[in-house]
Amino acid sequence: MKKNNWITVFTAIFLFVLLGLIYETSMVKAIDDALFDFFVSVRSDSLDSFCYFLRDFGSSKMYLSFAVVLLIFSIIRKRIWTGIYLLITLLTARLVVQIIKGIFERPRPSAMYYVENGFSFPSGHAVMATSFFLTLSFILIILDTNLLKQRKIIQITALAIILLISFSRIYLHVHHFSDIVAGWLVGYVWYSICKNVFIFLHECKQI
Repeated sequence: MKKNNWITVFTAIFLFVLLGLIYETSMVKAIDDALFDFFVSVRSDSLDSFCYFLRDFGSSKMYLSFAVVLLIFSIIRKRIWTGIYLLITLLTARLVVQIIKGIFERPRPSAMYYVENGFSFPSGHAVMATSFFLTLSFILIILDTNLLKQRKIIQITALAIILLISFSRIYLHVHHFSDIVAGWLVGYVWYSICKNVFIFLHECKQI
């Protein structure tokens, strides 16, 4: 991993740990509450439906379905390890989320729009969306070099989807904003680690 990448990853880890220590402070709670109030002020039936769609679209089952399709595509392109790499990234990211949630054991917001089980910190949807769509954008360019010219469009689209899925969790009152930020940080770190392991093994001719 390049030096700049290491610096970014360790900065993200530091910020996550810091957020885990201060999310119960009045400052963070004020920010969390402000985001809740904002989404309450713009609530509508159409936004409700859209956010419930994003909830299902951003589920682990949906990501695994996408990953299987990409695995088939990678086999056709004779790049099977790219498909396997995405599957491994997803499965391990999910495991990391469960471990971290078990460490912090932060309760979910009290005014959820529907019943969501498990702990709140970090947001699993934010972690999975970040790790999945960043990895997917990286893999698509590997599988089809013609997409290199559209790299910026692919990356911007990936970021837009990550933001939509993430903020829908606040809208539905199943996560605090601080949970979402933590999810972005964890998702980015895990994406970076898995990506650089993949690149290292590829360069060493192991895959």
